[in-house]
Amino acid sequence: MESLVFTIVMPSYGVEAYIRDAIEDVLHQSYRRWELIVVDDASPDRTGAIAEECAANDTRIRVIRQQSNKGVSAARNLGLSEAKGEYILFLDPDDRYDSELLMSIYQKLMDEKVDVVIYGHTEDYLNANGECEYTRDFFLPTQFVNDKRVIRHLVIELEEMTMYGYPWNKAFSVSYLRDMGVTFPDIEHIEDILFNVDAFKHVHSLQLISDRLYHYINRVQDDSRATRKVLTEYFELQKIRINAIRDQQERWGTVDDRMYTVLSSEYFRSMFSMMERGIRQGRSKSDILAEAESERSTEMFGVLSRYLGEGSRTVRFLYTPLARGNFKKAYSRARLVSWIRENFPFMFAKLKQAR
Repeated sequence: MESLVFTIVMPSYGVEAYIRDAIEDVLHQSYRRWELIVVDDASPDRTGAIAEECAANDTRIRVIRQQSNKGVSAARNLGLSEAKGEYILFLDPDDRYDSELLMSIYQKLMDEKVDVVIYGHTEDYLNANGECEYTRDFFLPTQFVNDKRVIRHLVIELEEMTMYGYPWNKAFSVSYLRDMGVTFPDIEHIEDILFNVDAFKHVHSLQLISDRLYHYINRVQDDSRATRKVLTEYFELQKIRINAIRDQQERWGTVDDRMYTVLSSEYFRSMFSMMERGIRQGRSKSDILAEAESERSTEMFGVLSRYLGEGSRTVRFLYTPLARGNFKKAYSRARLVSWIRENFPFMFAKLKQAR
């Protein structure tokens, strides 16, 4: 009997409009030895029922329906504990997957078994009619890496490209995750990056695949994505993220100027986003400026303000005033960005990507 190679875990909540398409993408995979575990996290709609309809027609699909909402980390951890495959993928149910996703990974695994596979993806920006307005590609050249120092420097390159923190652009060795005791932490918003930081702690081998095999669907005018949700601790959580990456590089002994430059850009981008989110949430100008001012005295601000590069015009226009402590100018520009976001969402999306 052939062994099961892939387990796909699909944590699902309130996605009745999208989950059938996601499951169909799995069913249409050219590589056939997989199992799909859909964890319905007590959805208030027909998400679980739709998944069960699909499972009734294919024994490779299992549906686990939780009686109470426990969050995406608990759902993924449950799927990991149930996984029977050699490799596990955590795919989101409101995205789309190329039919060659599993086959592309399998063909590389035939050459070398690795701890983690990372594949390219696209960000597809859809309008209110579901039409794709534009697409961005994210990938690194295909390569097999088993040099720890190279992997550790690659982490910063992946982070700069926003490819490090996602769980859905990776396939993990199940035995590796279990041996290392890696699970998703119970924390809001940054559970993905903290999982990956933990997962990469002892990675010995890595396979990069340049093919863009995953389609992250950004429904620009859909309020359900996390970037549009009210998150009062947003900036504090982002600082935990940045510290986690810096601490990891320090443990590895691979801290350099490039790391600080990448983290500086992330830090001031998050600080600017704190201002813009605060404006949308109705916080007063004085409160927002006071939070920015209090940040000036922190060690993180002092260190990272020295490493903000010239970057793009967007970086210079939005983030440089913050690094220089000109918070009133930064606030005025945050108000402008907030107005663009509400009135010209696709312009905002492109502005956000100009990092």
